[in-house]
Amino acid sequence: MKMQRGISQIIWLLMLLGFISISYFFSLLLHLPALVTSILIIVYGFFSYKWTLKNIVTETIQTRSAKHTIFSYIILLAGIIIITNRLYYFEHKYGDWDAWLIWNYHAKYLAHPEYWKQLFTLNKISHPDYPLFIPGNIGFFWRLLGTDSQLIPFALSFFITLIIPVIIFLSLKQKNLLIAGVVLILLGTDDFYLIHAIAQYADAPLALFFLTAIISVNYLKTNKYIAVILGALLGCCIWIKNEGAMLSLLFCLFYIKDILVNGRWKYFLAGIAFPLLAILLFKTMAPVNNLLENRTVPLVDYFTDSSRYKLIASYLVYNLNNNFMVTKYGLIVYVIFCIVNRQFPGKDMWLLLSCVAGCFFVYVLSNQGLEWHLQTSMDRVLLQLMPSFVYVIATKLSTLKIPFLSK
Repeated sequence: MKMQRGISQIIWLLMLLGFISISYFFSLLLHLPALVTSILIIVYGFFSYKWTLKNIVTETIQTRSAKHTIFSYIILLAGIIIITNRLYYFEHKYGDWDAWLIWNYHAKYLAHPEYWKQLFTLNKISHPDYPLFIPGNIGFFWRLLGTDSQLIPFALSFFITLIIPVIIFLSLKQKNLLIAGVVLILLGTDDFYLIHAIAQYADAPLALFFLTAIISVNYLKTNKYIAVILGALLGCCIWIKNEGAMLSLLFCLFYIKDILVNGRWKYFLAGIAFPLLAILLFKTMAPVNNLLENRTVPLVDYFTDSSRYKLIASYLVYNLNNNFMVTKYGLIVYVIFCIVNRQFPGKDMWLLLSCVAGCFFVYVLSNQGLEWHLQTSMDRVLLQLMPSFVYVIATKLSTLKIPFLSK
């Protein structure tokens, strides 16, 4: 099984965004001129694209019929138009709360080399310990172009919001065009997804990178170079948000055998080394995360407090019923499908359920006001996993034999 050119090009763009933000962080540490950083990025972009075409895309997948090709383009175009039109009504000029309080605010410091280290002196409400994927990209382009135009964070947010349903569609259309089209339209008309993804937060970027890792791992057994991509994508997950560390660790635990065997571990390390080095250096400079400091209650007291579990479960149910209806009903259909076909859930589904369980226990052990913490973050935390759930569910359902558009 070989990766389609369109999917590999999207993944290359994501890795390029990761390289831009990380290399810009190192350029600030080393006091490099923006021109030098730009040249390094152009060189990386050129050679990494050639490497992708040579080692990842080895053939163009042929569609099954002219009818299939025509309908594929029509559905994809319709989905893009629907998403673009709806985002026009949801986008705020400066993004939502986290955009102007955290990400774009951090970018203003990074855009000015003489002031960037003052980022670490900010009040904890601005979370100076948060990784630099988003502010690194925005800060680099602001500095390069000599502007702080809001078009740059908007363009990044729009790209990510659009690409999530597009890459799911591209990954599914050869398996089952009808399922792929339904998923594209469902996400394209999901107001909760669109509003929160275009808000210029870091949750949608994390969702996209984790989703592409889950898509890419399907090609690992037949192509050792996919391990490089996996390493880079998971490393960027950590570089995007602190939650990315847990998601990446769980991913590695579930796919450890696939990553390690036949010398793939060397390629995986090659992909993850650069992001890991960046995050380790950054964390030595940044203040301690507010979830880890000022603990006055022993962890065991939180762990054994049943009321915390009940409260967290109630918020989880509320979000499934009100914000993630597509995922909720998709999971119900997935379970029914497995029962009817006498199948166990796949490894990818167990991974995602483990990620939800991991987030659940982060809340259990949180030293923040629990209800406030749940109110302000659970919907966005679940958004980080929603696209992957949709992809995994749709992949399972794509094995259905539907006569329409099947030839």
